[in-house]
Amino acid sequence: MNKLVILVSILGLSLIGCNISDESEQTPSHPLFSEDENFYSLLVVNEAGRYDLGQEWQEKNDINNVKTIHGRSSLDDTNNSYKFLELEKSPAFVLFDTDDIVFKTYNENELIKFLKTHEPK
Repeated sequence: MNKLVILVSILGLSLIGCNISDESEQTPSHPLFSEDENFYSLLVVNEAGRYDLGQEWQEKNDINNVKTIHGRSSLDDTNNSYKFLELEKSPAFVLFDTDDIVFKTYNENELIKFLKTHEPK
């Protein structure tokens, strides 16, 4: 009887452990990273004011592979919060997949060219 209780307990804990690991795999390891492996996440840092790269910009430039856009207005604050970015100037555009930085540029046309020629892996 004790062996049965121990076996059922181990099996129950194993199932709970599997359930927890499934949830962590769905959550990106960093808030700027993409939550969807089929889309990029974009960070825009522009100290000169608001940089409108929303739905209208995506449609105008035929961009279909960005799901989330994060906007920041302070280069210093962004570098202090996310030291790994090492941004040098504004405006800055940083693309992320689910694991890492994919592309970084300070030129909107370079960003558009990259997005049109690269799909998330």
